[in-house]
Amino acid sequence: MVNDETSGSLFAVLKEKQGQLTARWAERIKGVVAATALPRAELLDHIPAFVDEIIRALYPDAVPLPAVSVNAEEHGQQRLGLGFDVAEVVREYGMLHECILEIAAEADLVVSVREQAIIGKWLNSGIADALAQYVRERDLELQRQNSEHLGFIAHELRNPLSAARMAFLTLRRKDLPQSRAADIVERGLNRTAEMIDNVLSRASLRLGVEPRLAPVSLASFLRDIESDVEVEAQAKGIELLVSAPEDLVVEADPRLLRSAVSNLVHNALKFSHDRSRVVVTAERSEGRVTIEVVDGCGGLPPGKAEELFAPLIQRGDNRTGFGFGLGIALQAAEAHNGTVRVRDIPNEGCAFIVDLPATPARS
Repeated sequence: MVNDETSGSLFAVLKEKQGQLTARWAERIKGVVAATALPRAELLDHIPAFVDEIIRALYPDAVPLPAVSVNAEEHGQQRLGLGFDVAEVVREYGMLHECILEIAAEADLVVSVREQAIIGKWLNSGIADALAQYVRERDLELQRQNSEHLGFIAHELRNPLSAARMAFLTLRRKDLPQSRAADIVERGLNRTAEMIDNVLSRASLRLGVEPRLAPVSLASFLRDIESDVEVEAQAKGIELLVSAPEDLVVEADPRLLRSAVSNLVHNALKFSHDRSRVVVTAERSEGRVTIEVVDGCGGLPPGKAEELFAPLIQRGDNRTGFGFGLGIALQAAEAHNGTVRVRDIPNEGCAFIVDLPATPARS
């Protein structure tokens, strides 16, 4: 029941005819916006609740409600899932406005300036919120599709590249003398393999794929990385020292962990001065396992440590390669409930530490 104080207001008319308003809107939308027949519940979605918000806002003594409508945001997300385009989402709110004015006209009601302002504000906010959520969800879906596509391409490239590396190693052991050309080919093959692993890791991280945990012997793991970067280190005259206890094991996804540590080692070699030293060590302490990569870059400029892990940011004069290597390392560590931190060693270099939970006890 509407009291006398509100009986001549748009609030009273819409309160009385709320069901009629929603039904009229649904019928009009079904014929103009929705390209395919939808069940009534999906067609209406959050619009009845949104209409109720407008009516409450129109009450003469209403306390102004927040401009952001959760109903509108959820509506935008739902419309994307149903295949609506942006113009259709906007048109829905325009038709709702038309239906409100029609019902007011049929009741011989002149809509006041205050009421017009409230309706305009609420509908504009609804459109903005619905579209913002629509665009966010659409962008996430496009990102997911792009990650899947990149992951597929990288996966398809791994097999022929692996075969090429094996064939080259066989030829080198049997027929090829030590030469700079052979070193360059081997370095290129190894670096391409690393890049493909990075793409696969990045795709997995963006898709939120759970790490596939397995026991990883860090001594053997680090020796493999050392073997892969040996030619790169020799080319710059860098002494590469790698050490880890033979019994040190961590529970991790081998590919993601390799991406994290390999990126740190490659960056260490890249930014270290010629004829300097890169030291890679692993140890266990107080329930944590750390892998530390210390380079010979000469140290960081003041205040730059916090910027290092931003995607595509690079430091130093050498701008070759991909700047998101450190970002991948951090994301891979975080996927294991760990982190990567950096410690500046003034006038000497930087220490990058991958910090992970120690291997859980097995029953």
